[in-house]
Amino acid sequence: MKKHSLIIAFLVLIFCHQVYAEQLPDNTDYDIFKHQKLAMNILLGWSGVSIAVGTGMIMQSSKIVRDFGIQNTAWGAIDASIAIYANYFAKKKDPQNEQRSFRRILLVNTLLDVLYIGAGATLAASGKDKLKGHGYGVIIQGAFLFLLDGINFFIIPKV
Repeated sequence: MKKHSLIIAFLVLIFCHQVYAEQLPDNTDYDIFKHQKLAMNILLGWSGVSIAVGTGMIMQSSKIVRDFGIQNTAWGAIDASIAIYANYFAKKKDPQNEQRSFRRILLVNTLLDVLYIGAGATLAASGKDKLKGHGYGVIIQGAFLFLLDGINFFIIPKV
């Protein structure tokens, strides 16, 4: 499981770097609203994959796989809700205030992601089969969010 997690994390990092390299200009032309939209579209894509894979996993006979799928589906639905809200309903504010606010939100989220990974690891290591699958699911979702939030945090120029 650890090997698969590292491979997934590495692929996400490569994908995010490539997307951001193509979509975001250098700091002189930085547009916080474009950056937010791009980040939320990546989150929305991840949520779609999480829901699709999770739904398939829920139909498996293994309890651990089913529980892993439940976590993927639930986190995918929550991530989709956040991305849709941010893309379509959040009001655009002053760019500098929005930049500071988004950066602060990403920092807090990155710290929360570490807690999610720790909580997932605790569940997975509990020795109870009824918690292992949920733990693995939380670890994967937390790891992706850690990478997404952390990368976005460091991309935003300080104001």
